[in-house]
Amino acid sequence: MTSRLLSDAHRFILRCLSMHKGGHCCTIFTSISEVAHSTYPDSPLGPDAFHEYQSLLLQDYEELIENSDLKSGQLVDSNTKGNLTLEDEGWSRFTSNEDVPSLEASSAGKNQYGDSPRQGMVDLGQKPIVSVHHFPMILSPISPRVFVLPSEGSIAEACLSSEHEDSISAGLPSLSTGLPSDVDEVPPAATLTAHFLYHLAAKMDLKMEIFSLGDLSKTIGKILTDMSSLYDVGRRKRTVGLLLIDRTLDLLTPCCHGDSLVDRIFSALPRKERTSSSASIKCSQAQLKPGPSSLARASLEVQIPIGEVLTKEDFEIDDSGLSNGIEAFRCGWDSYNSASEMVDLISLSKKASDEKFFPAELLQGSLVSTETFKGTPYLEAILDRKTKDGAILVKKWLQETLRRENMTIDVKTRPGFASKLELKTMIKALTKSQSSLIRNRGIIQLASATLLALDESCSARWDAFISAEKILSVNAGDTSQSLAAQISDLINKSAFAGSDGKKSGKKELSQGLLSFQDALLLTITGYILAGENFPTSGSGGPFSWQEEHFLKEAILDAILENPSVARLKFLHGLTQELEANLNKTKSDVTKETSTDELNIDEFDDDQWGKWGDEDEDEENDNKEQEYDDMQLKLELRDRVDNLFKYLHKLSSLKSKKGPLGLESNLSSDPYTNKGLLYKLLTKILGKFDVPGLEYHSSTVGRLFKSGFGRFGLGQAKPSLADQNLILVFVVGGINGVEVQEAQEALSESGRPDIELVLGGTTFLTPDDMLDLLLGESSYI
Repeated sequence: MTSRLLSDAHRFILRCLSMHKGGHCCTIFTSISEVAHSTYPDSPLGPDAFHEYQSLLLQDYEELIENSDLKSGQLVDSNTKGNLTLEDEGWSRFTSNEDVPSLEASSAGKNQYGDSPRQGMVDLGQKPIVSVHHFPMILSPISPRVFVLPSEGSIAEACLSSEHEDSISAGLPSLSTGLPSDVDEVPPAATLTAHFLYHLAAKMDLKMEIFSLGDLSKTIGKILTDMSSLYDVGRRKRTVGLLLIDRTLDLLTPCCHGDSLVDRIFSALPRKERTSSSASIKCSQAQLKPGPSSLARASLEVQIPIGEVLTKEDFEIDDSGLSNGIEAFRCGWDSYNSASEMVDLISLSKKASDEKFFPAELLQGSLVSTETFKGTPYLEAILDRKTKDGAILVKKWLQETLRRENMTIDVKTRPGFASKLELKTMIKALTKSQSSLIRNRGIIQLASATLLALDESCSARWDAFISAEKILSVNAGDTSQSLAAQISDLINKSAFAGSDGKKSGKKELSQGLLSFQDALLLTITGYILAGENFPTSGSGGPFSWQEEHFLKEAILDAILENPSVARLKFLHGLTQELEANLNKTKSDVTKETSTDELNIDEFDDDQWGKWGDEDEDEENDNKEQEYDDMQLKLELRDRVDNLFKYLHKLSSLKSKKGPLGLESNLSSDPYTNKGLLYKLLTKILGKFDVPGLEYHSSTVGRLFKSGFGRFGLGQAKPSLADQNLILVFVVGGINGVEVQEAQEALSESGRPDIELVLGGTTFLTPDDMLDLLLGESSYI
């Protein structure tokens, strides 16, 4: 089963076949439909994609076995291969281009190893029966009402825009201009997303009434409308209102650090490392087009290091049966591990008897779990909660679990407040016995994630962001001078904090201090706020020339002090030069200090005659160094100028998006502080007109409008508020704050009969947004 294109998954399917040569049947389920395979630009498969792939797979399989026989002189023992430990869920060994040909490299009807007959070949036996099926329901549900697409699936990794004047990142839709787009330039992700939504509704037996806001969403809506047939429209099905929204209509909400416990958990805890499959897939595709053909999304699997919550003493309380039960315990805990990856019981027993062994290191929970514990209601409940309310809810669940287990804890609890000490004490009580740990691992994992997210090391940075964003928001309501001064101050403070930390030998910034990359994210936030509040000046940006000049100088100085930011795309190629410049500056300071301390008595008489030559050489060296420094600063200025041109583009979002600019009838403070999704749903459910919201007529609707409409038989345009089921899909991704605000808008509408489902391309954190806007996938 795969959520990737067959051409992407080909090398892995082929390797699986070669490792299991005794298999008689191979059934492949892909979430990408046959039509989507044929219409995808980088796919080598035609209209009959599934049957074509079956024949290509069998041909490549025969050639692979034939080639391996020639190399070894005999068939490789399958038992030897089976004993290999496969990392990364079996994909890490499958990325070699030498052993496994990709689908693009092989062509039907050609023998890439020559046409001469093989002598002494071992009979391959009966060919495996290969069948390919469409399985459209592969998605990542965070709760029964919120879902995103798999982070390493072809739909999430496909480009949402190609590089042109109005595009800002491959992972985000282009800026909406309202002009008709060129049909030939439909991004690959638009086609894949449309097919996914169509088949999702079909499997749920729903008929879609499609509404869109944003240029890319309109393109997806048109594709969906074209896919619907007379038969689909005419059938009596339950209707669903599908609302498609471009992420670029509101970049401010995912860039900001809102009051959401789920957002804090996703940002604070480590994610599962990406498998190496995506990197190998992009190699062949990157050669076809000059721009990026796919991008790497952050993994959605949040790993919970429970070992950091528990200590060694917690496990010494009940370790009598540890050596006997640890293998079964680990099998039950980690459902992802296969039998070949399990550690031998004897070695575990020896480790358990060792004082240094700590079993909690083996515990690695997952926030969104696929196991059978009752974790779904927990996640669904905290998605709608703010940080404090979510922590109190987790504390309540822990207390109920302790009562069920007949456990008591010696800690004072305060009603209406959840302290870290209370949570940690209750978690430790539930983990004292293995049976309790296995029974209650769902709430233990969620409570551990909450505890780690609220820890000072993680929460201090988040809270510093919140206070900085509040200051920027307040200044944006004042004057452009005050906002520019505040952004410049944040950049200078972050540059000083980073350089001061390096000089003192500290690897990490002290708690609460923001790094220069954090300041760049706040700069983006400031420019978006400036674009919404100030008219565009003559320079093309929201600030005056002088204000922007000070900002450029601040960023230039900060880059020179922090060469580690050269990983950002607009500084590519300058890493070594920046590091060398910083080292030279440090060495110059050291030399000046040591020169002042030298004693004049240390010079010999012979040295006096050499001073003239040394001065001349030193002068030449200084001139060359000054020239190199000037070249570096000139190059840096060009790069920083490009960065500010990009910031001008982001600040123009307000003038380009337009649809919700008319908010005079709903201009209260709580409303203006909300994101686009809240404002949009509030207007739609209140049956206000939304400028720019387009309804996509079905086939029958267009027929009534064009033909029967002249006889008075036309159909009235349906309203999204008339639907009992509304599916909102944000093209580009969603975050936890938007889930809260969507439910808030629904509850305030007084329509309990409406069922709201929220979906998106991926789950976004502020760090993800920084990577999208200034990282590898950016069009800066």
